[in-house]
Amino acid sequence: MAQYLGFDVGGTKTAVLTGTGSGEILGRIEWETDATRGPQPLIAEMLENARKLEARHGASTGAGVSIGGPMDAARGVIHSPPNLPGWDAIPLKALLEDALAIAVNVEHDAAACALAESLWGAGKEKSRVVYLTCATGFGMGIVIDGKPYYGAGGASPEIGHYRYAQEGPEAYGKRGTFEAFCSGRSLSRLAAWKFPSRWGAEPPEPSEISNLASQGDADARAIIALNAEAVGDACALIGDVFVPEVIVLGSLSRYLGSTWIDAVKARFLEEVLPAAGGVCEICAPLLGERLQDCSAIAAAVRAG
Repeated sequence: MAQYLGFDVGGTKTAVLTGTGSGEILGRIEWETDATRGPQPLIAEMLENARKLEARHGASTGAGVSIGGPMDAARGVIHSPPNLPGWDAIPLKALLEDALAIAVNVEHDAAACALAESLWGAGKEKSRVVYLTCATGFGMGIVIDGKPYYGAGGASPEIGHYRYAQEGPEAYGKRGTFEAFCSGRSLSRLAAWKFPSRWGAEPPEPSEISNLASQGDADARAIIALNAEAVGDACALIGDVFVPEVIVLGSLSRYLGSTWIDAVKARFLEEVLPAAGGVCEICAPLLGERLQDCSAIAAAVRAG
């Protein structure tokens, strides 16, 4: 069976993996990204750890990278992701191919997750799969007939930039966006905006809001309800425009659980066209905690 090399690159942690075309993970090394150093030290660590894994598990036929955008995915060039300062026009695909002497495929992290769920998870045997990160940021990956969708110049869809409401918290210099309402980090933004007298000066971490809500705190529950409503509205927009068969919800679905997912579904069904709502499932990742690792291997499968 062919073996693949995967890189999962984030602002907090980076992992290098070896795996198979069935999504089985054979080996893994993870470390702190320390993004303030810029690209060159991190790329050097990626290569060093990749060689360690290949020494243990053998050579790979292709490599894949799951990394945040903006980017030109067609050429594998990274264009200044917010969580990776200094990654300005970095030709990551070319750099890795020169060093590893194998084909490398670079995917937007949301697209890589959508691809992994399409291959081995909730989107298996479905032709139109959407993944929403609902994590630090709010990104969207689309897979159509097994292939990730990108726009002109290899650009990834950036639904988080869309202005969802005229009033609301601000994210990346723009007020009222889906990013400001729908991401995991947005729970803190919503707390400061919605309850300024309580949390305006020092908003709680998302985990604290979740804990307070589970203890019956009315304000915390209102924040989570507002977030779920916005995610449901985003799903309805996607449903009407793309009519996918499944929309997979990312990190918040695991952290906030079935009550949050049910609230997203209810809002989705209120807002989406009935025909689109009738064919589209809203769910958590079937791959669960394995998703990030599998996303990097899924990107590699397309390379090799």
